[in-house]
Amino acid sequence: MGYCSLISVDSDTVELHDLFIEPRHIGKGYGKELWDYAVNLTRTLGFRRLILTADPNAEPFYARQGAVRIGEKASPARSDRSLPVMEYILIA
Repeated sequence: MGYCSLISVDSDTVELHDLFIEPRHIGKGYGKELWDYAVNLTRTLGFRRLILTADPNAEPFYARQGAVRIGEKASPARSDRSLPVMEYILIA
């Protein structure tokens, strides 16, 4: 139904590299389950910050989870599209 992947950036920061749900399963809570899994795992491992580059259509989902936009970058696939860069603080 879906998967996620994490990449360590440095000792404090991890990147949520992927969080993907098969389209027919979107809206059934699986994205939230994967998000919670990723957040809990990165906290357990001692990271303080999670960053991600979102698809523009997924930005509202991440914002509902508490992530905030900290910038944007050009899409590697389309030069006419920018992607939101978001941050979630794991440990205050």
